[in-house]
Amino acid sequence: MKGQDDRVSGDTRQRSVVLTGFMATGKSTVGRHVAARLRYGFVDTDRLIEERFGPIPEIFNTQGEAAFRAIERDLASELAPLPALVIATGGGMLVDDAVAEVFRTAGSLIISLVADVDTIYRRVGGERAGERRPMLAVEHPRDRIAELVAERAPAYAKFPQVRTDTQSSIKIVDEIVELLHSS
Repeated sequence: MKGQDDRVSGDTRQRSVVLTGFMATGKSTVGRHVAARLRYGFVDTDRLIEERFGPIPEIFNTQGEAAFRAIERDLASELAPLPALVIATGGGMLVDDAVAEVFRTAGSLIISLVADVDTIYRRVGGERAGERRPMLAVEHPRDRIAELVAERAPAYAKFPQVRTDTQSSIKIVDEIVELLHSS
């Protein structure tokens, strides 16, 4: 219909889009662009967690990964029922099948963003990656990235995948919006 915006037509609830994928695949950057295109709200779960609970590396160091994952599960339950959002998740959030099910049950479209290991390594800061990314605070962060990408690949493969290392941001956004409209 002429003059209608890019929101999903025919659905008064407007399905949310949940972006998953390994760290540095572009979830936050792409998510902001998709939200702007759709005129949806945007939520970065890592930023929201930091606003509420403090820096993620500190949560990992003081409470452990299990506590951090519990925070993510609670946040998924809070966000899933809300309409018209683009939600950029932390890299491990949708590896948890229970979290994925919360978003699926709410009718959200979950999309996995993917990039190759070398692109991810470069985007996270190379050898200095561990300074900002607790999961990469190891002697050889590139090797750890490759290990984690391989470990998480089956979880990410459950969702439609969009590459972020071989096409422009405009094409990435177009592909995500088309997935939303066609699903």
